[in-house]
Amino acid sequence: MIFVLIIAHFLADFTFQTTKMAQRKLNSFKYLIYHASIYAFIFSILMFPLVKFQKAILPYIIIICSHFFIDWIRTLVDKKFTRKSILFASFIVDQMIHVLILVVLYNYYKLGAEITSLYDYIQQWQYSNRLVIYCLTFVTLWDPTAVFIKKLFLFIDDGESCNQEENDPQVGSIIGKLERIIVSILILCNQFGAVGFVLTAKSIARYKQLEDKNFAEKYLVGTLTSVAIAFITTLILKEFL
Repeated sequence: MIFVLIIAHFLADFTFQTTKMAQRKLNSFKYLIYHASIYAFIFSILMFPLVKFQKAILPYIIIICSHFFIDWIRTLVDKKFTRKSILFASFIVDQMIHVLILVVLYNYYKLGAEITSLYDYIQQWQYSNRLVIYCLTFVTLWDPTAVFIKKLFLFIDDGESCNQEENDPQVGSIIGKLERIIVSILILCNQFGAVGFVLTAKSIARYKQLEDKNFAEKYLVGTLTSVAIAFITTLILKEFL
């Protein structure tokens, strides 16, 4: 059940929150409310069918309200402090607090023991647990990791601008996402040696650009970070299969 809640968080906070919406939250309270509404909707459709309503309603309200206020505080911090180190740290701390709240509420209210008949029926399926683990793995590696790598690049970049995300090339982002998914699938299939072919194919496509030292360094940081996260995430979640 806790994995389902984390999936809901990543979907609501990353997949269904565009870069423009995240940027506009900094200057418009309206977009902060809009994001919180989407977050509440995603959680409602994933949480209430699986946890008894009378047991889920209070933690649900706490999750939504805490998410709104944490995001609000983060926007105030990001507007006041423009140093890239603080912006990167605020992103990391923000996500850690969100996930920590989910874990604490899940254990405090014992949500895993308050499941509905629907969830009980789903658990009887032979591959239900495996499907949840796969979904969490791929959801984590798709948008949350992509956003983390963007934030990392902004943190280590020599430029002064902190708004590069608005003009982030979509092709490079999609390549990184597909790279992580392929690496994850290979690890799940215990084909560790084949990961090298993925990295080789990517390097060949960027061969000419690698002559630029600045690009080569960023490429190396991005690729190693992307693959490392794919490895670590997949190996950890694989233990729950």
